[in-house]
Amino acid sequence: MRPPSDLPMELGHHFSCDAAVSVGVSRRRLRGGDLDSRFRGSRSVPVATRHTDEFARLHHALVQRCLAFIPVAPAEFCFSHGTAATLYGIPLPLRLRRDLRIDVSVPVARPQPRASGVRGHRLNLWEVRVFRGMPLVAPAVAWAQVANVLTLDELVIAGDYLVQRKHPKSSPDDLVAAASVPRRGARQARRALLDVRVGTDSPPESELRLVLVRAGLPEPLIGHTVIHEGYFVGTPDLAYVEQKVAIEYQGSGHWLDRDVFEDDIIRRELFERAGWKVILVTAPRLRQPAQLAAEVAAVLRERAV
Repeated sequence: MRPPSDLPMELGHHFSCDAAVSVGVSRRRLRGGDLDSRFRGSRSVPVATRHTDEFARLHHALVQRCLAFIPVAPAEFCFSHGTAATLYGIPLPLRLRRDLRIDVSVPVARPQPRASGVRGHRLNLWEVRVFRGMPLVAPAVAWAQVANVLTLDELVIAGDYLVQRKHPKSSPDDLVAAASVPRRGARQARRALLDVRVGTDSPPESELRLVLVRAGLPEPLIGHTVIHEGYFVGTPDLAYVEQKVAIEYQGSGHWLDRDVFEDDIIRRELFERAGWKVILVTAPRLRQPAQLAAEVAAVLRERAV
């Protein structure tokens, strides 16, 4: 069988059929099995991924679907809701990421997008920004738009991510403004704001804090700096200052990277010399919230004596 003919380079990986025909590509070539046709009137050259992690593979697939839609998108549109939230990196549960449809919004005066694989929306407030070459609603707006499909704690964790310590994508005022707009889930978003905290470092850290608070324990501090005899000791993920208890979440990077592993040992020794008790929490421990909260409660009681 003859291999398919090369496509003009100016088309790129994602293009409309009309654009391809205008530069001399035949309709027969556009029906070639080497091209993806995710949306009517659109073609894509498949882009392989080497990701083995399911979250990474799903993210790659979403990006490719969005790029495939752009050539046949309405003149004025943006990605919104769960699609925008995922593109921004907002932590969403797998049940939402596995949804293959993309969320596309247009101004309220425009016809609602209707196409296979597309979930169409119309927005009263039209404010679009470009993120990695794609038009999206603002991060805080995407957060508020998914409030009706997330649990309260999932929404809090997503909100924490947007106002995290490093590279925040939104401000607390942005979240408040987004939650004040009447829409489905607005009440849930306003409830979540009561528990959203500025300055976290990772979603598991936020989940850990909520596990402790939901178990009835006092809320630990975020970003507390420990100084001992005039020297900087460290800033634990979570801290019970009065009892001198530091709680650290340790992801896989803490064990797989030798330098990080050794730094963690030194860091723990420094805390202990300063009179602090360090509790290390890993993903398996976080999956047993009742047991974890009971262990922390026991340590707090011991340290209170």
